[in-house]
Amino acid sequence: MPIKSLLIASDLSERSDRAIQRGFMLAAEMGARATVVSIVDDSLPEELIAELERRSRDLLHATASSLAGNVEFEIIVRRGDAISQLVEIVNSGGFDMAVVGIHRSRGVFDGLRPTTVESVVSQSLRPILLVAAPAHAAYGRVLAPVGFSPACQRAVEVSLCLAPKAAFRLFHAWMAPFEGLTGGASSDFARAVQRETAAQATAWSASLPASLAKVDLIHDSVAQGLSREMKSFAPDLLAVGANTRAVSFTGLGHFTADLVRDPPCDVLIARGSEA
Repeated sequence: MPIKSLLIASDLSERSDRAIQRGFMLAAEMGARATVVSIVDDSLPEELIAELERRSRDLLHATASSLAGNVEFEIIVRRGDAISQLVEIVNSGGFDMAVVGIHRSRGVFDGLRPTTVESVVSQSLRPILLVAAPAHAAYGRVLAPVGFSPACQRAVEVSLCLAPKAAFRLFHAWMAPFEGLTGGASSDFARAVQRETAAQATAWSASLPASLAKVDLIHDSVAQGLSREMKSFAPDLLAVGANTRAVSFTGLGHFTADLVRDPPCDVLIARGSEA
């Protein structure tokens, strides 16, 4: 499905500026419309809220105008709680994808509750692009850790829209259960698991474009496999599916939640279906 409408979230920080830059670059490449949204805390005094609304709108309009070119855009400034307002807007049905910046580190507090970005990602029905790096050029290398889920398939499909000319690498990290007790990676049991995994990869890939690289099966843990692939392939975009592993307190799988909290590059997160 083509992406025709992008929502770009901003808190007026440098992190958000990167999201705005990437969002408008993608909108221009895909012929999409952009909407930039910012939320003002409504617990502040009324006079301050009104002033922040005005200044936010002026700053966002100036920034968007400098980047837009031929891209049509709209500025929305709302009052309220940032998480609930952003989730409501993202899931309103008016946007094909949301673009956000990385969260601000809060030290020990990050271990006690989800960040705003994590909360929005976990509740979003739309794909979310988390922008970590400055947007200097179109995406050139896309890495997709595959868990054979509809969410992973959706992530690959959306990333093809974002980066149709990029080099893609898809991989699945596998290990046979209880390898230490069943003879290791070269045992008959492990080879049987590998054959079954290869069949899953073939079935999962059937609906993806034939021109796309096949899923590479690597014998490793997910975390170690990703670390090696990041070093060897050096992607500028990771495409991952939400909830493909054990669920964490954020509502995302542990693997995805870790990437959202500490992204090694830009990260696209998608679910398998959208309401």
